[in-house]
This record gives sequence, structure tokens and C-alpha cells, in this order.
Amino acid sequence: MEKFEISVVRAEIGSILIFTRNDVCEQIQLTEDILPEYGNNIFTRQINEYLCGERKVLDFPVRYSTGPVFEKIWSYLKENVTYGKIITYGELAKICGTSARVVGYAMASNPLPLYIPCHRVVGKDSIGGFTARNGKSMIRWKEYLLKLEGSL
Repeated sequence: MEKFEISVVRAEIGSILIFTRNDVCEQIQLTEDILPEYGNNIFTRQINEYLCGERKVLDFPVRYSTGPVFEKIWSYLKENVTYGKIITYGELAKICGTSARVVGYAMASNPLPLYIPCHRVVGKDSIGGFTARNGKSMIRWKEYLLKLEGSL
């Protein structure tokens, strides 16, 4: 299997790592580490434009695999909860015919944060959680992204 090419975009609070293979994004990771920028491609350009407020939708090529329930949740979120909007776990669960717990698990399993905007899913009475796939809390990133979009 071909190795990933990794690009890095810096943000005010850390770095965004973009893992691509054959010019298709397969994973995005957020880190609080400040890393040197690396890569000049459609992925880094669109994410930089998003961070500068010049782009509201990321539409670069992606590849991921998941089951039908997560696919339904992620598709609804990407298509309907646009820049500057938020939705609660419960609301998204009701629309997708599942439970808020399943929605939370889908958000935590998201391989493409920013592209699939899991940061826009909040709790009924709080900002909710935001966990990296390695289990580390990334709530600072969620707050940063919601403020960037004017939702917080």
C-alpha cells in the first residue's frame, strides 16, 4: 500500500495535518503542536482559505469508509449544517433516526474533521465534546472553530 503524503497547515492554536494518497484526502488530524507549514496543494489552500474566513465549504477530494448509519449522519451534517450554524446531538439524532449517543460516537470517529464539520455538533446545554481519534480531548479546537465561524 502506498504511503501517505502529509501536509501541514498552521492555525493560531496548533496545526492541521492532512493525510493524502493519490491526491485524495483520507484523514485530517488536529494537534495543539505548532508545526512548520508544509505542502502547497488544494488541501492546504482550501484549509488556509477557511481559516482566513475566505472559504465556507471544503470541497477537495476525500476517501473514507464507514457503515450506513455514520454515513447518513456525516452526510446530513456536511450538507445541511453549514458554516456558522450548529446543531445539537439530539437534533441530529432525531433527523437521522438514531440516538444522541450514536451521533456522539460518529463525531468521535470522524476521520475528516473540518471537511465533515463535527465541531458544529453541540450539546443541548453546553458546547459538548470534541475528541481526537486517539482519545485526547480537543475542546480548545472546537471552541476555536466555532468562534472562527461566528457560532460561539
